[in-house]
Amino acid sequence: MHKPPAHGGFFFFMDTLHNFEQTITKGGWNLKKQFLDAVQAKGGWANCHAHLDKSFYITRASLAESMRDMEVKWRSADEIKATDTQEQVEARISLGLDILIEQGASKTVSFVDGFSRIGTKAIDAARNVQKKYADNILFKTISQPIAGLTNDQTNLAAYEAVTEKVDIVGGLPSIDRPNDKKHLDIIFSLAKNQNKPLHIHTDQENNPHERDTEKVIEFTKKFGYQGRVVLVHAISISAQPKEYRTHIYKELADLGIAVVVCPSAALSMRQLDQYSAPVHNSIANVREMIEAGVLVGLGVDNIADYYLPFVDGDMWVETRMLMEATRFYDFDALVDIATVNGEKIINII
Repeated sequence: MHKPPAHGGFFFFMDTLHNFEQTITKGGWNLKKQFLDAVQAKGGWANCHAHLDKSFYITRASLAESMRDMEVKWRSADEIKATDTQEQVEARISLGLDILIEQGASKTVSFVDGFSRIGTKAIDAARNVQKKYADNILFKTISQPIAGLTNDQTNLAAYEAVTEKVDIVGGLPSIDRPNDKKHLDIIFSLAKNQNKPLHIHTDQENNPHERDTEKVIEFTKKFGYQGRVVLVHAISISAQPKEYRTHIYKELADLGIAVVVCPSAALSMRQLDQYSAPVHNSIANVREMIEAGVLVGLGVDNIADYYLPFVDGDMWVETRMLMEATRFYDFDALVDIATVNGEKIINII
């Protein structure tokens, strides 16, 4: 037998009519529009991670390259990078910025490759674009040690030359395993000597045996770099037991280490079914991080390349992916992740 609502049938009926009017007739259901309006009200999108210097080189013919392992992809585009002219790199970066600006982004960063085969070509291109776009978007550069730092002195020298010219020092410690701690020592030393903040790719594999973040915490303490370090991805933390995750989040919050989440990139990682871990999606647990006081920002990562061939730099799409993958629908917190949190991360000095 149907029972009337506890608060009275008439009043429930009137509330329903009012709700219909607000949601259907006046568009109250359109949370996307409300979200985009809120983003602009808070200063526009802040994109905390990208690789614009090597974007837009995917083709249908080369799409199969995208299904290779990440470690293979690190080298897949070397010929393209080597043969690109500086003007072509400028065009890639400019197109990426145009796409972000068209959405209402007001600030962004981009890693810029530094290795022996390209020298300073990419960073010189990025610096030219910075000047051209200075009135349109805040654009900061980060050095990317894409060929590693511990096995080849020519690559180290090229990375150091690029790092002299960027705004932020960048790291990719996993590329130098098992010498990843030496990699961290190099980038922390360069950052401290040049008085620059650090953005470091960490825990990308969604692998319970990957614990990069522990090592970054260790080096942050060693170099006294509290409040100046940003982790990009931090996916594998989600593959750890809750007690371990809670401990890591507290360390991050206490040390002022921020995290940038790139949802499409995170969800695209290989499924390592040879390992067992707590059930989770392949992405940092944003809800847990926010609740623990960790500063979290948003990034698009790679655009139209071998890593993410169909990613087009759409910040709303990345926000949607974050919401659904983490089941996190706190409207105001999400707006902050996409705007003011990102602004804080990009403006760390």
